[in-house]
Amino acid sequence: MTSLTSCALGVQKKLEEIACYASALAVATMMTITVLEVAARALLSISLPGAYEYVSLMFVYLIYLGLGYSQRRDAHITVGILYDFLPRAARKAAEAVYLLGAFLFFTTLTWTSAESAWSNYVMGDTILGIVEVKTWWARAGIPIGLALFSLRFLTQLINLIVKNELLEETAAIEFPHQNSEEDENKS
Repeated sequence: MTSLTSCALGVQKKLEEIACYASALAVATMMTITVLEVAARALLSISLPGAYEYVSLMFVYLIYLGLGYSQRRDAHITVGILYDFLPRAARKAAEAVYLLGAFLFFTTLTWTSAESAWSNYVMGDTILGIVEVKTWWARAGIPIGLALFSLRFLTQLINLIVKNELLEETAAIEFPHQNSEEDENKS
């Protein structure tokens, strides 16, 4: 593997991890705002202006920014009733179709969501309420998360073709402790 390729893969992994931390930060911020809102209502009988709007917009970061990292870990919910019993060649073919389809689908979603975020930025789209809350910053999280997700599908497809590694095998190599925890939970 060339040094440029390994550098690009390292950057991709680091970006996925940063996005995952940003997702966790969004959760912490949402919890803080919600606790402050509840305390303000209970103790002072007032509502924090814009609290609901900011919390609802931050769900975007919670949902989309962790997708690429979760796909890298093979941590999304899967049902392997048939897949697990297929021979390796059939699993490889099924996974190639899945990864290519997912890459094309989520790349298209990335583009359309980026256009939407840009159009909302240009329009100055807001949520009307006591406080005017701009929406573009939340909408920008969608194409960022989807771009990382799409790139992860492409990387896994390339690994499948070049290295003959199924995505669950790649995840088991990179995150060996993950499988041992799952095995402990089964027993």
